[in-house]
Parts: sequence; structure tokens; C-alpha cells
Amino acid sequence: MRIILPHGENPALRERSREIPLAEISSTRIQGLIAEMKSLLSKEEFGVALAACQVGEPVRLFIVSGRALLRQAQDKSPKHPRSEYDEPELPPVASEVEPDQVYINPELLKMSRGRTDKHEGCLSIRGKWGMVPRAAKATVRAYDENGTPFMRGASGFLAHIFQHEMDHLEGILYSDKATELYDDNPEDHA
Repeated sequence: MRIILPHGENPALRERSREIPLAEISSTRIQGLIAEMKSLLSKEEFGVALAACQVGEPVRLFIVSGRALLRQAQDKSPKHPRSEYDEPELPPVASEVEPDQVYINPELLKMSRGRTDKHEGCLSIRGKWGMVPRAAKATVRAYDENGTPFMRGASGFLAHIFQHEMDHLEGILYSDKATELYDDNPEDHA
């Protein structure tokens, strides 16, 4: 079973990830990698996405958790309006209703021009957070775990996730772009 490797022990985090040949998407190796990544992500209390390079596999693949997709839907709900400064709790894992989404060989097609600083962390850099300028909207084209192409546009939280994960696939960490970095405060999670 793979683990999420810390940045100091994972040279794959600094490599440009390579494309997965379409014929290999259905292979035991890629399907096993996807299953292991989904399992690892489901165990993370604050994790919302995971790139393959974070588990030592420099291939163009990332997964967005169903909890993050549920939060995105809640953010757009008129019953749950949120400001861009809110840091709401993620829905508990047990109440996940959205399936995880798999993005294979993703391409960032477009992003909005303006940038806003967003609070950001990473499962590969535990105990640190930062403010990172990110576009408010982003559109990604990719293949799902069955090899079916799709395109997804997003704003807010999900657009932020897309940009963070696409950076991983290019060997870039959020800390490279952060305008401010700070240590995690365990009392914030109590």
C-alpha cells in the first residue's frame, strides 16, 4: 500500500509528471493506483484532493474527493451562502454522497484573469499553511478512470483545487507561490 510521502522524501513532487497512455488507463497498474489514492484520500480529515506524484508516481493523475465536491455544491447553495473569507468545515467522510472524481492527463484550458489570495495547505507539507494567489475560475479537460474524456468548469473552491493539483503535475508546490507561509495551529482544530 502506498502512502502520502512528505515533500522532503519525495523527488516525484519536483518532476513534471508524464502522461498516461490512453491504452493504460484500464491497466491493473493504473486502476490499482487510483484505488489506493482514493483510499488514502478518504482517510484524510482535511484533504480534498491528491495527485499521483504525492504517492511517488509522477504521472498526470489527480483525484478530487467527494467531500470537496459536496462542499462546492453547498457553497453555491442559497441556503448556505459563504463569503470568500469563510473556512467552513468539510462534510464528514461518513456523509459523503458525491463520488470522488478522477482526472487523468488533465489540461487547464482557461482561468479567469484576476487573482485572489486563498488559504492553502498540502498533504505533502504537513503542519504548514499559506496564502496563494489563485484564479477565481478554471476549466479543465481530462479523462476519467474509464478513459472517457470530459471537461469541467469550476469557480471558487473547486477552481482553487484544480490549480493546486495542476501545479503538482508540473512539479510546483503551493509554497513556491505563497505570498505568506505560516505554521499550523493545532488549537484551531480543537
